[in-house]
Amino acid sequence: MEYSNFHNHTSHCDGANTCEEMILSAIEKGYRAFGISEHSHTIVPIDEGNLFTVESQNAFFDEMRALQAKYADRIDVFYGIERDVLCGLPTDDAEYIIGSVHFVQPNGEFRFVDYGEDKQRETVAECYNGDWYAFAEDYYASVAQVANITKCNFVGHFDLITKYNDGNRLFDTAHPRYRAAALAAMDEILKTCRVFEVNTGAMFKSGRAEQYPQAWLLSELLARGGDVILSSDSHSAEGDWIGYKFAEMDDLLRTVGFTHRKTLTRNGFADVEL
Repeated sequence: MEYSNFHNHTSHCDGANTCEEMILSAIEKGYRAFGISEHSHTIVPIDEGNLFTVESQNAFFDEMRALQAKYADRIDVFYGIERDVLCGLPTDDAEYIIGSVHFVQPNGEFRFVDYGEDKQRETVAECYNGDWYAFAEDYYASVAQVANITKCNFVGHFDLITKYNDGNRLFDTAHPRYRAAALAAMDEILKTCRVFEVNTGAMFKSGRAEQYPQAWLLSELLARGGDVILSSDSHSAEGDWIGYKFAEMDDLLRTVGFTHRKTLTRNGFADVEL
């Protein structure tokens, strides 16, 4: 089966390896195309050394262009940006955009969605009066804007809010309020962006049982005519994080009913038959 992977991070942001090390690992794994998509700068007032400035973003693009040329005879290298809805810099020079949401803003206060279960519980207790479904509604209201704001080529980790919710231990993803919020966001995104990533990053990093999006959301996406692309959200070249469980994801997609998934090419998206 042909594999490619366009959601990966390096030491330019919160990854462990250089761009070149990640590309060499992808070559070793037999990838035909590979993309690095660093986190965008955001307007969130936090002290994060891995957030881009204009200068560091341009340095990343320059390095990637050099690596594209260096390895052109071995792999097709792309460079992108994982652009948050709160991105504070232009990203026009990126070859592709992943649109993502990492924050909620209750009462104008920025709170991370995915900085640990304890932090998520604290956010719900302090900002939503313990109402997990109000938290979900706020999150998906932001997700609904991701395509219009970021102008993304595909949507990243759509249901990131479920990162710590294996076994529904925090909230029930079958609850009507949760499903209404998630599907309203999906419907809004699909007006302008048709491709959602199937992301296995948290399965590798923290042992999460499921990919993003969950299988029921993949079924809803298929019913609405949406498409999928595989991503591993890799932050390291070590082990099998790059492309983690991609074969299993193909099996899942076939079970859901997908007949193909997408890959990026120099001419835009192309189908890969399942």
